[in-house]
Amino acid sequence: MAFLDLLKKRKETDVNEVSDVSTFATNQNSDSTYSKQVSFRSAADVLGSGEYSSRPFKLIANPASVERSVRSPNRVPTAGERVITKYNGIVLYLKEALMTDHISITYATNHVDFFAKIYIVDVLRLDMLENKANRMLREKIDIPGVCWPIDILNDNNGYFVGILVPASRGVQLTRSIFNGATGLSQFFPQWNKIDLCVLTVTILDKIQKMHDLGLLFGCINPASIYIAGTQDVYFVDTDSWQVEGYPALSHNQTFTPPELLRDNKTLLIYTMDQENYQIAVLAFMLMMPGKFPYTKGKNADERDSIIDMAFPFSVGGGMRRSRDAERPSGIWRIVWDHLPYQMCDGFYNTFHSNGKYAQPGYRLDTTKWIKMTKDFNDTLMTSNGAGSRSMFPRTFRRDGKRVFVRCKICGQEHPDYYFIHSIHVQQEKIDIWERGYRICLPCASDQSNMSFRCECCGRQFYYTNRTKVLHEIGKSDFDFKKQRWCKDCKKRTIKCGHCGQEVPIYQMREFEDRLRNLRTSVCGNCFKELIEKSKQEKEAWKNSVGRWVSCRSCGRSFSITNGEIEYFSRKGYNLPTRCPNCRKKRY
Repeated sequence: MAFLDLLKKRKETDVNEVSDVSTFATNQNSDSTYSKQVSFRSAADVLGSGEYSSRPFKLIANPASVERSVRSPNRVPTAGERVITKYNGIVLYLKEALMTDHISITYATNHVDFFAKIYIVDVLRLDMLENKANRMLREKIDIPGVCWPIDILNDNNGYFVGILVPASRGVQLTRSIFNGATGLSQFFPQWNKIDLCVLTVTILDKIQKMHDLGLLFGCINPASIYIAGTQDVYFVDTDSWQVEGYPALSHNQTFTPPELLRDNKTLLIYTMDQENYQIAVLAFMLMMPGKFPYTKGKNADERDSIIDMAFPFSVGGGMRRSRDAERPSGIWRIVWDHLPYQMCDGFYNTFHSNGKYAQPGYRLDTTKWIKMTKDFNDTLMTSNGAGSRSMFPRTFRRDGKRVFVRCKICGQEHPDYYFIHSIHVQQEKIDIWERGYRICLPCASDQSNMSFRCECCGRQFYYTNRTKVLHEIGKSDFDFKKQRWCKDCKKRTIKCGHCGQEVPIYQMREFEDRLRNLRTSVCGNCFKELIEKSKQEKEAWKNSVGRWVSCRSCGRSFSITNGEIEYFSRKGYNLPTRCPNCRKKRY
């Protein structure tokens, strides 16, 4: 597949770890002694460019031209094979694969301080990657943790196959911070919100230094950011960045600005304004560990929620959550509440469709987010409140103005607005707060101790605490009947044995035709119809002749109806032997 086709398809790209990169075990053998004696100098020194200028890279609006490569390999080196650095002339051996993405594999080498990034054959058939690498190597970029290329790697035939980059360490941002409570407990269990602020400043500061040099991510890929500590961060895959007219090599829908998705644009070169939007998303997902800024709603996917800018959080005053955006009722609403007003205001106005920073050309730059984060960190350092320092506080800030109430289910105190105050029973609004129910919003959705067994499937189902209250009030005030069927069985259908229509299985009734000795499963409407028809048939049967007999007195034949036979039989009487006229004369 051609390299430009990979870009045009705009697939979501990621960096996947082949092994545990946090340990970076390179299985050093006898080559390790040799590797320690080797020193590398930056290709920029060989090329004579020396230290970089104040802004060595220009922001270019048009993509660089791409041609077929004059010389490209038929295969690329793999683990156990060697590569040669172009400008240092040093032989390196590829060891185990550490990371892989859609265009390359990154290997450990016999030099512990350097990794080798080897591209796949398909993308080497075009000259773009080699030209981009040469442009990057002309500048000596020295930002701590930014794994800028050191040299070009060739195979034994002198073909360009990849780049040499400084070794990195740590764990991917996507696996740790962006994995929420799970990732934090696994990799950084002792961290609190202060540590998160320091980490955020560290990441944003590196990005600001990139921007000062004229470098852009193009499209942020958080999987290429590795965390070893709050101030020990590595940006890998720098060759995937947007460098002048060379486009970004990754695409991540989560970080794509709304206007690009709305216009369905296939963009190769991003602007600084579009980059600023992505930095805001990155800052939000750092301060709200792993939380996506928009609400997906019941029927919306990620793309639609970005386009609609359905931001679910509000700040106060005239700032309200987006229309149709479901307000978070769990931990995220509490985490949001502990962020400083200035930061919440920045996020709200960036992500809300009516925000003053929401439209292109008005977005906050990286320096603004750095200042907000530093101010938040200073506040946390001097504050006596342990709640805001917690990564996931258990309840809202106590600002002296809020009235806190204890939930009768979980026992946690929350502001009174964080409780359910009313429910609708048969379209009637019932104030449950006045009735003494004190159930916080998270507990309202939790499982209660009340259940029912479905008469159709036989399974046991437990109500939520909200539904439990609804049924308690429904039984006492609205004469609710016991629930008999689960929602799944209410959706199941079966063909009616009489009319043939598909109807919900729980509506089926067993009809017994005693005259014909038949049993049939029918729908409710047919059941009523058959019952009425059965009554008519029963009445007609009762009035019909069941037997003809000769009168013992006059000798004439007379009839006895089925109804009379049934009556006399039920009473234990013998059937009449005289006709009705003779019976009248006798009496």
